[in-house]
Amino acid sequence: MAKRVTRVSFPNEKESHLMASVNFDIPHSLGHAEARRRIEQGLPKLEAKIPGGGQVSSEWPAEDRLILTIIAMGQTVKADMEIADTALRGTVAIPMMLSMMAGPIGEFVKTSAEKMLSKA
Repeated sequence: MAKRVTRVSFPNEKESHLMASVNFDIPHSLGHAEARRRIEQGLPKLEAKIPGGGQVSSEWPAEDRLILTIIAMGQTVKADMEIADTALRGTVAIPMMLSMMAGPIGEFVKTSAEKMLSKA
């Protein structure tokens, strides 16, 4: 996973914020529909895994795109994911306040997505 600092904007936000970002790519052989079903099925369980009792919300702005918002310890982390037939690709936007934790936060999102994809 690559870490970099960039200006990230998401749908429904009027301004972009300077954030660290982590990109990931998870290959799969599930096809788009099954991958989306598994991700949707796993989302409710994700909130319980956030340290410090965080909140998770999800939005599907398109059939193949998921925006995941994670709020914990007063900070908001957003993951923008695209579900394709053979891979799940995403970017995790991490506030500068948490930039030293960008690697572990990005890995948490990626690992969580991998677990969701692996469960039938």
